[in-house]
Amino acid sequence: ISNIIILSFFSLIGILNSRNGLYIFLYAVILVSTMDIFAYLGGKLFGKKKIIPFVSKGKTVEGTIVGLVSTIIISYFLKDLINSNIMYSLINGFFIGMFAFSGDLLESFFKRKIGVKDSGKLIPGHGGLMDRFDGYFFVLPFLYISIN
Repeated sequence: ISNIIILSFFSLIGILNSRNGLYIFLYAVILVSTMDIFAYLGGKLFGKKKIIPFVSKGKTVEGTIVGLVSTIIISYFLKDLINSNIMYSLINGFFIGMFAFSGDLLESFFKRKIGVKDSGKLIPGHGGLMDRFDGYFFVLPFLYISIN
């Protein structure tokens, strides 16, 4: 996982150094947050079927679908922020949602593998500091590749 974190960090530097880099980073923050929040809310409101209960007991198919659809919609509304067209924004929203979800699952997998519930105590009740950044593990490299 340390290699993924390093790759994400250098991708972030590449994004911030690119034209409109700050806007692209803001776009990523909004979309990763959208996926995280709406997947949680969708799971709480509609969640019945667990996706991978041995990795994460809380993640549901319904919550993931609500999060993904919300991320695609918000990406569409933010298309002007990164100067993209409709199709690119919809595709980006889909992949950013999927990559944010994958990063979250990966971090949950490693937490379960080493037998801890939280990755730290800095942010109590939120799974630790790593839970705030796990969605970016794959999103930042994807965005860096897609803008170059």
